[in-house]
Amino acid sequence: MDEVIFLEVLEGDAVHVRHRLEHFPITVGRGYTNDVILDDPKVSPVHLRIERTEDGGVVVRDLGSLNGSFRMEPWARLAEMVLTQDARVMVGDTVLRFRGRGYAVPEALAAEAPVGPRQRLFERPQTFLAALGAAMLASLISSYLTSYDKTDWGELLFSMLLPTALALVWAGVWSIASRIARRQFHFRAHGAIGSLVMLGFMCIPGFMMILSFTLGWEATHQLLGLTLYLALVGWGLFWHLRYVTRWASRRLGVMVSAIVLGFATLIQAQELLGNEDFSTSLEFPRSLLPASFRLVPASSVDEFFQESGELQKQVDELAKDK
Repeated sequence: MDEVIFLEVLEGDAVHVRHRLEHFPITVGRGYTNDVILDDPKVSPVHLRIERTEDGGVVVRDLGSLNGSFRMEPWARLAEMVLTQDARVMVGDTVLRFRGRGYAVPEALAAEAPVGPRQRLFERPQTFLAALGAAMLASLISSYLTSYDKTDWGELLFSMLLPTALALVWAGVWSIASRIARRQFHFRAHGAIGSLVMLGFMCIPGFMMILSFTLGWEATHQLLGLTLYLALVGWGLFWHLRYVTRWASRRLGVMVSAIVLGFATLIQAQELLGNEDFSTSLEFPRSLLPASFRLVPASSVDEFFQESGELQKQVDELAKDK
């Protein structure tokens, strides 16, 4: 290898940090006396030594570390190894790659647009606060409008605190995943995304109720609602993973679409196979809408009794099958 070599600390296939090595010997470990310090609890205080041999080669030696050192290709435990171009060594959970100064890098990629870096909307503190506040307000309104009992202020307060707790826990879990994969928490971004998804889940039932009542879309109510829920889940999952993985948007979109479609298939499996159970519960809207919202004529009394007669026949047939 060249006189000057570079030690790269990898994060997946990407380089997390590079160290320029010009003078030998070099020690690598977790202790602060080393030339290269690794923040890995499974790395020994003094783990490796890199030194030059008499013939000009570069050798890496394990210094009796607790968990050992390993060459990557082919995988084998090492006590001493002569370094070659692109050699990889694993210490603890950290992968090190060695490259010479003469390593040829690929040509630069053309930028899509010559603009300065901008902070994403999700990363702004006011976005998280606004989304969380909207989710709390939506939960409060929903709890108030769907309750027929005397106003219980404790219950209303709980309805506001519950989304807050869920959003914080949800953001915390995704933040830990981001810290492990990307070494950054992105707590505000995950909190904003989770709060917006939660807000959508609270608003979709009311929106579907108004749409169904206004346009008389009872037949397509369930399918449209499921589509909206799945689209919301896919959107949230896509943006959460954008802060966790380094995948390109297209690849990530394909993966999320496959997950959502698979989830939809599982949800609809019983209905698709014709095994849907007969429900004994009566579903009805818990909020009444004014008649002026109705844009299509309502069914007449005769049509209602005619449909009831058809329903009675179906119930009788189900009873006979049982």
